[in-house]
Amino acid sequence: MPSATQKAASELTKLIDQMLAERQKHVDAIERIDREFAAAGIGAAAPAAKRGPKAGKATTKKATTRKRGGRRKRGVFAQTGEESVLAFVRSNGNPTAGEVNKHWTGEGRGGKADNALGKLVKEGKLKRLKNKGERGSRYAVTAKA
Repeated sequence: MPSATQKAASELTKLIDQMLAERQKHVDAIERIDREFAAAGIGAAAPAAKRGPKAGKATTKKATTRKRGGRRKRGVFAQTGEESVLAFVRSNGNPTAGEVNKHWTGEGRGGKADNALGKLVKEGKLKRLKNKGERGSRYAVTAKA
């Protein structure tokens, strides 16, 4: 007479075999659907690599965090944000905040340069100038920078 442990192991093995057979039926059905889509010229079939036990999960951490609204990965740049803004203002005369922000995102930085601009103005490295007849400000390098 088998022991309780052997009986439980046997039942578990049967259950696993049954689930694997059922899973294979689903995989076969998906393949049939993919063939029908391909025959009809519909490109909605998912790549075979994404099927299996991990189907439906995001393939990269970045995709996962974006979906959930999580944190972005911190960027690594040759210059700090403040150094980049100062260099841009020096090379472009008196750019507007919009021009600085365009430069900021052009470098692949996240968000906007507004925090860096505010910090540099507070430290006295940049001077905020009124933009006559328009909204926003222009920025100029001061002698301290």
